[in-house]
Amino acid sequence: MEAIIFNEVSKVFDNGEIGVEKLSFRINRGEFVFIIGRSGAGKSTLLKLISQQIHATSGTIWVNGKDIAELTRKELPYFHRQIGIMQPEFGLLDDRSLFDNVELAMKATEQSGKKARRRVTQILNIMGIGKRAKFYPREVSMGEAARAMLARAMAINPSILLADEPTANLDSDAAWDIMCLLEELNRLGVTVIVASHNQELVSIMRKRVMTLALGKLVADEKHAVYNVMAADVIEERRVLNERSRKI
Repeated sequence: MEAIIFNEVSKVFDNGEIGVEKLSFRINRGEFVFIIGRSGAGKSTLLKLISQQIHATSGTIWVNGKDIAELTRKELPYFHRQIGIMQPEFGLLDDRSLFDNVELAMKATEQSGKKARRRVTQILNIMGIGKRAKFYPREVSMGEAARAMLARAMAINPSILLADEPTANLDSDAAWDIMCLLEELNRLGVTVIVASHNQELVSIMRKRVMTLALGKLVADEKHAVYNVMAADVIEERRVLNERSRKI
């Protein structure tokens, strides 16, 4: 069964900028997918549409068998528990320990108490930073902070993980560690979708690679390397030419 279905999905922002345009694709449960493309290609927009941080202008998005545009207020907390989010906008809070940062994710989805705290301890241990639980973000390395952000995304035990540039600003060893953790989570059944600029890691991993250019899906390949040609400025020009012919 599909975890995610996009059917002719477009997002146009208030300033007229096109975030994504008529995206149609399916991602099966348990898949690991990279979203690549130049800056401004629509990678972050795509992830935010899945998590309902922003809403589509047109088209339909199905997540775990549900049209997310039809979710009721009562259903939203349960929907949010299905999706773990790791993205730059949601950095760690400097005035809270790693444990407290991760626990906040539990509270945000209306989960608290001893069971929630046990889950926080468990996920920090899984990420290899259990002994750093009481440390503050400024007291740990960037790699450990990235692990804490991943732990926070996974604390709610989601079926889908959205990671926006999870290896940004990390050295090669720390970046590889994060990728290995993502792959292990995927082996456990989590559907993993990663937006990334890291050509080397994408090529090493050999997963499904979807390439965006100015919000259009220009390539979708399985067991693929980073498609430099599809992510090139030439594709952007082609998309712009197509749009100009429609005007």
